Amino acid sequence: MPEAAGAAGGTGAQPRISRATLAGTIVVALLLALALAVPHVHSQYKLLTDTRFLILALMAQGWNLIGGYTGYPAFGNVGFFGIGAYTTGLLMLSRWHVPFFPALGCGALLAAAVAVLLGFALLRLRGHYFAIATLGVAEALREIADSWDSVTEGSTGIDLPMRTDGEFFYYTALVFVVVGLVATAWLARSKIGYSWMAIREDHEAARMMGIDTTRRKVLAFALSAVFAAAAGGLMAYQNTHVTPTDFFQIDYTLQMILACVIGGTGTVLGPILGAGFYQLLSTYAWSNFIELHPTVLGIIIVLFVLFAPRGLVPIVREIGRRSGGKRRSLRQALLANVRAHRVT
Repeated sequence: MPEAAGAAGGTGAQPRISRATLAGTIVVALLLALALAVPHVHSQYKLLTDTRFLILALMAQGWNLIGGYTGYPAFGNVGFFGIGAYTTGLLMLSRWHVPFFPALGCGALLAAAVAVLLGFALLRLRGHYFAIATLGVAEALREIADSWDSVTEGSTGIDLPMRTDGEFFYYTALVFVVVGLVATAWLARSKIGYSWMAIREDHEAARMMGIDTTRRKVLAFALSAVFAAAAGGLMAYQNTHVTPTDFFQIDYTLQMILACVIGGTGTVLGPILGAGFYQLLSTYAWSNFIELHPTVLGIIIVLFVLFAPRGLVPIVREIGRRSGGKRRSLRQALLANVRAHRVT
């Protein structure tokens, strides 16, 4: 009888899974359709804001691989962002006049190569030692760009060819984010993703299980560099002007991390949800508290981290599992989220 009940329960659970999958597919399809229609309903100024949101989502997707899935808090991804920007710009301005997309690809490959070289050394460190080391690398790259006048024009920077087609940048960023979403979903369910999560939970145990932890960590670091470099090259082309102070700002790394924390680290949709929520918070704080914008934004983020430490994605999942009213479900999800990460 227990076996029969279990089999019946398993058979009854199958349609629910199918309905949930179908519902999720429909929601994603509708959101994608809305995203494709955005340039037709938004002004060029709003389209610029929309593109910046997508670029932030792309950067956050990359950071999520090393910081969320692998558990290594990298603070130097802005260095790869700058590498992508400068490589793209310099190749487009060179005597070969490399087109944008091949130049962007070269920037991503160079950033990945640098990440691999650095990763075999830095990824032997852990915790705050690794975070500080990556931050130091980003600062070193900024100094190199600032002092290498013969190549980067120093603090003056370089001017890329101008392109005023806002739809081009928006759709390009959208395609990159969708590709990043699919790639993250695939990686999270592959042996690579499981090995990353094993490293995050217990590094020594993962090594004892036969996982080549160094190679897996370096792979995550290199892939995160590709995402950051692609975002940097796209923003460089959109801005048309690249300087070390603009493209090696630590603020970009902080935004990547905040987007992942708000959305949910180590999740597929977390970086995108977090980037959107961060953009809304930043716009609200800037519109209503111009002089106190950083302060108000910081307070809101602190409150968010206190009451939703696992981010938005777990809360949405918890609400979906509840059968009660929305108000009660949201309250229970928030309480469960806080209890899971409270300080004891």
